[in-house]
Parts: sequence; C-alpha cells; structure tokens
Amino acid sequence: MKLRFPILVASLGLAALAGCDDRPAEPGTTTGAAPATADTTERVETNANRAGQAVDDAVLTTKVKTALLAEEGLDAGSISVSSENGVVTLSGAIPANQITRADAVARKVEGVQEVVNALKAPPAS
Repeated sequence: MKLRFPILVASLGLAALAGCDDRPAEPGTTTGAAPATADTTERVETNANRAGQAVDDAVLTTKVKTALLAEEGLDAGSISVSSENGVVTLSGAIPANQITRADAVARKVEGVQEVVNALKAPPAS
C-alpha cells in the first residue's frame, strides 16, 4: 500500500511527459498554433478591411479639412469635419453666408460620396 502512491505519482508524471516532444517540427508544419480556418481567415480579413476603411476615412477627413482651409474667406477653423465610408459630415458654427460655400467645397473633394451639412449660423448677438 505504501508503494502505490509513489507509483501513481510517477505514472502521472510519465503520462504528462509523454505528450512533450522536443524534436523539431517537420518542414511545412506549424507548432503551437491552431490551424487557420475559414472563420479565422474571414475575421482577419474583416479586421483588415475595418482598419483600411478607418485609414481611408481619416485621409478623406484630412483632404476635406485642407480644402476648406484653402478656401479664401471661409471660417474653416470653426468647421469640424468627420467622415465614414465616403460620407462627410460638416458641423460647427460659421456665418450664414459661408454655409453653402463650405458644403460646395467639401463636395468637390475627390472621394466624397455625400455631404451631411450640419453647419449652423451662430445666434445673432
């Protein structure tokens, strides 16, 4: 009976070590990583597309903001610009006579598919 416990421990230790293999992997095989599945590949592609779209949106936002700043006589510093999937949103408070001009400038920028004009004239003081 005294011998059963050490034999049990030794057997469990050997069983645990039996799964360890220190031989190098054969060429063309992977170790330590789950095989790529269609679901994994699709998730990676989806995440890459999202990252690419975020970059595209940031570039478009920058292009529109630059065009607004380059427009003579336009209070572009008061205009906030954001974009998502080619849809540009203008917001902020600028003089009423500049709102349609800012909209027109944004629409001329390459890559802009639509402009959501949320610009408002500041309240009269």
